[in-house]
Amino acid sequence: MDKIIALDIDEFRVGVVGYGYQDVRSSVYSEVKKNNLQYLLGKNNEPTHSKNKVGERILLGGSEQEITWGFDKLYSRRSKAYQTFGNPLAAIGDQNFKTYIKTILSYLVEKRTSLFTEIAKDCFSCSLCIGVATESFDQLAEIERQLADEFETVVNGTHYRIRIERVKLIPKSLAVIFESRRNDIHLMLGVEEILAGLTYVFEINDHYLTCDSYENGELIKSTKVTDGLYELAGNVVQAYQENEGNHPTPTFDLDAGVIYDMLVTTKKNNPFIVTINGRQTVDLTEIVKKELTALTDQFIDYVNSDQDIQYADTILIRDISAGTINENTVNQVLAKMGLSCKVFNNKNALGMYLFGELFWQDQPKASADRFEDSRPSAMNHGFSEPEVRAESAPIEEYVESTNQIDSELSEVTEQKSHYRSSSVEAIFAEQSELLKFLINDDKEPSI
Repeated sequence: MDKIIALDIDEFRVGVVGYGYQDVRSSVYSEVKKNNLQYLLGKNNEPTHSKNKVGERILLGGSEQEITWGFDKLYSRRSKAYQTFGNPLAAIGDQNFKTYIKTILSYLVEKRTSLFTEIAKDCFSCSLCIGVATESFDQLAEIERQLADEFETVVNGTHYRIRIERVKLIPKSLAVIFESRRNDIHLMLGVEEILAGLTYVFEINDHYLTCDSYENGELIKSTKVTDGLYELAGNVVQAYQENEGNHPTPTFDLDAGVIYDMLVTTKKNNPFIVTINGRQTVDLTEIVKKELTALTDQFIDYVNSDQDIQYADTILIRDISAGTINENTVNQVLAKMGLSCKVFNNKNALGMYLFGELFWQDQPKASADRFEDSRPSAMNHGFSEPEVRAESAPIEEYVESTNQIDSELSEVTEQKSHYRSSSVEAIFAEQSELLKFLINDDKEPSI
């Protein structure tokens, strides 16, 4: 089977899971320019390589503009410093969507080639499992065929060819059911057993808070409850401006993108503080708490209005670390019906990865003879580091770690340690590389 890369995509962040790899990157990019110090210090119009280099310089085949992509944090607070590929959940399958996916793979092939199968020198292949919005479910098959393609890219001056062998697009809400039943996948239960029952999935993404309900794996209902994280950031900006008389001078013109970054990087129970410049910060904790309370109230209003939720076997919530939905408040409401919720990270692509392993485990590997070691000459281009300014808050404090998934799943082997002895070889023989990873590596401490 080809190596699988799972992506949880959105306009401003993307979650990535591969074999031994888990990370979250910013989805934004900056155009590479030559009017900076890197070119003055370089030779023959080539930039110098900084030890603190951020992102990768990527030039896709057929594109004239080189970009820098793969930021772990934003290095400028100016609103025009970065661009996005648009909302991939609303425009799935269009050209920007395809460019977005190819850019992610270009970054990964340079950063972690072990996520791919090497076919020839600088030629790699993989299969993709991508989490998408539920509303696009009916058109996924055609888009999957379009994405299964081969393309060329230049990353930091190195020419690569990447072949996308197979693609599976899965609604994010369905994928989190697999993530929530990962213990059962460890026990090799069938898909029908994993999806059995009535499951409600709430997810807040960059632009929407949605509720999807599944009965035995069939989508029964998909509802937009309210707006998402970026709109929440806009509400915080508006509340700050309307309440400016209660803030010390000067009052700053806050950008919704900066507030978004603050929301997704702040840890649970920590204050919400945005850095303006080297000398000034603004504490937005009280404003954010009021907005989160209002969001939780909308969530509860929806729960109270849904007559079928009382029959739910499972209620799952995908949320950011800080918690836009107050879990305790929600559980107090659900407890009246004898229910409770379970919260997951809204940028963890583990559920997509698990689905891909199960979906493709019995399918033969596609032929790889289309790759030839006949690389064309290097494209005419220039490279530069991204335009940066003062330091800003990180996009997400996640690190690449071959043990990250293990730490999440350590309870599996603690509860079922007998599977590590006589039966482990049988499990390895029947399951794919993921299950070997989940079972065999969980003793190593995560970073």
